[in-house]
Amino acid sequence: MSKAQTGELLEGWRIQSRTIHALMVRDLMMRYGRENIGFAWVILEPMILTCGVMVIWSAMGAHKEGIKVVELVLTGYMPLTLWRHLTNNFVNIYRSSTGLMFHRQVSLFDLLIARQSLEIIGTTTALLVIYTTILTFGLIHEVERLDMIFLGWFMMAWIASACGMLIAAITERYEVAERFIQPIQYLNIPISGAFFFVDWLPTWGQKIITYHPLVHCWEVFRKGYFGDEMVYHYDIPYFVSVAFILTFLGVRATARVRKHIRLN
Repeated sequence: MSKAQTGELLEGWRIQSRTIHALMVRDLMMRYGRENIGFAWVILEPMILTCGVMVIWSAMGAHKEGIKVVELVLTGYMPLTLWRHLTNNFVNIYRSSTGLMFHRQVSLFDLLIARQSLEIIGTTTALLVIYTTILTFGLIHEVERLDMIFLGWFMMAWIASACGMLIAAITERYEVAERFIQPIQYLNIPISGAFFFVDWLPTWGQKIITYHPLVHCWEVFRKGYFGDEMVYHYDIPYFVSVAFILTFLGVRATARVRKHIRLN
């Protein structure tokens, strides 16, 4: 690659970065306004929900299968929050951003990346704040393997972003699809692995549930937190295959949906 081509590539990246940053700022202003605490709501929203669930579950029982309920909720609800933010918030994202389509430099992928980045940054910060706070009060122990924590979090961000792309494209093309997103999300929670370990299930249940790709995210994430204290069931190659297929379908669907977007 020549110096001229390298310079053009770097300039393209700079323009793209500025565009995505501007879209993130716009999204913040549209959702949380310029007054009050603004961006802090991106962090506080998942924090409030997670802490509320922790309090309720802890009041119901101190332990579950030898594990503190607060630890089960922390390792279950925070990845679930990341999943929900990266999927639910992409319903009709193009329809609500039609005014931006008139700008030549703004693409559908820019809108997706800006929203995804905002959700990932906010939820990750909420996780760090909640973990540090309850660790300080001695309610939980330190993570055993930070690398597995990062891997599980990345896996959830990847597959949720891929599904978010598909949801954005499908709800743009078929208005009725919006009605099915929330029911499917609620039905998915009990079988996603958010609030149970695969090892707690009977052998036949373990074989079935591991076909669900989200289960592998939670198993890896919890291995990072609990270490060798528990038995885990996950298959990285299987997860990567499913996530790659969903990403490919999401990219294809995004590329094809633009002609179906009504700008008026």
